[in-house]
Amino acid sequence: MADKHGTHERTDALIRVEGVSKSYAHGRWARSKRVAAITEISFEISAGKTLALVGASGSGKSTVARCVTRLERPDAGRICFDGTDIAQLSRYELSPFRPKIQIIFQDAVTSINPHFTAAEAIEEPLLIQRKSRRERRLIAEKLMHEVSLSPDWLSRLVTEFSGGQRQRLAIARALATRPQLLVLDEALSGLDLSTQAQITNLLLGLQQSHRLTYLLISHDLTHTIHMADSVAVLSHGRIVEQGRNQQVLTTPQHKETKKLLSAVDSAQSAFVRASGAFA
Repeated sequence: MADKHGTHERTDALIRVEGVSKSYAHGRWARSKRVAAITEISFEISAGKTLALVGASGSGKSTVARCVTRLERPDAGRICFDGTDIAQLSRYELSPFRPKIQIIFQDAVTSINPHFTAAEAIEEPLLIQRKSRRERRLIAEKLMHEVSLSPDWLSRLVTEFSGGQRQRLAIARALATRPQLLVLDEALSGLDLSTQAQITNLLLGLQQSHRLTYLLISHDLTHTIHMADSVAVLSHGRIVEQGRNQQVLTTPQHKETKKLLSAVDSAQSAFVRASGAFA
């Protein structure tokens, strides 16, 4: 696909981010000073792989997530998805890409209408695709199985599920459109260690069965040890270190990476005990 904003390129990376920057006005006036949230961010992820974008609170991680999913338009740079630059596409031009790029937030309670039943939550994205009622229900039942929730619970309200179950529901909802890229924006945070381990195992299994590509956004390097193929460390809106997972974890070069790693050992031991599968 080619258009007035982007070009179609042949590439091995499913998603390639090049020099993306985003700033926000600081103040109410038209001439208010703009503050940079992220500056010249660049990375790429091959199909079926996971990149972990890790940084402290306020480092710009969620801004990257919102730009990559085009919930916000970047000020500058390119976001090439499957060979097409989607960075400056209009809402209409983005329509074919929306089902292919999905995001899962930390708090499933606020990202899903609490008045929905589980069936309504999963089926809502399928309404845009004009699936019949029967097709939507069959897809919802299948996805409930895949995330280890009983299809008998489809009539339950979202608020009747536990925190871990709501996150599984959010994953099922994201998978309804058969995406290629899932952005996991602190999707494991706020869950107890046992539930984190279970959701991690689930995501790894789904990645294999659906050949999903993940952008894992986290403030905690513990999760990257088990999920990521590569790591990018974000500090004050810039990537300060990037490389293969094992390389970054064993021979960190930047002080921010070393600071994040200092909190890993005790958390890692607890996480392994909780997961069992990684022991």
